[in-house]
Amino acid sequence: AEAARALGSPHVFMNILTTNGLVQRFIEQWAGPLAQFTALKIKLGAPNYPGDCMTFSGSVSAVDAHTRSVDVTLSGKNSMGNHVTGTVSLVLP
Repeated sequence: AEAARALGSPHVFMNILTTNGLVQRFIEQWAGPLAQFTALKIKLGAPNYPGDCMTFSGSVSAVDAHTRSVDVTLSGKNSMGNHVTGTVSLVLP
């Protein structure tokens, strides 16, 4: 934390690998553990610092009933705004 402050940041911030894992967990909680991820495209925005609360929301933006494929558009928002936005494609069991 001190090194981050010395560089002008209020604290260390969440990296994209951690954010990626949280996005996958959010989607898997909705789709179930047997869903198969086929694509994950995310973009980071506002930093996410320790102690901040990030809330995910998402909606199905495309459905292919024949292949059981769906696209989910999502965002993870904290007190500073959107930390992560993106789209996840998956095949449902």
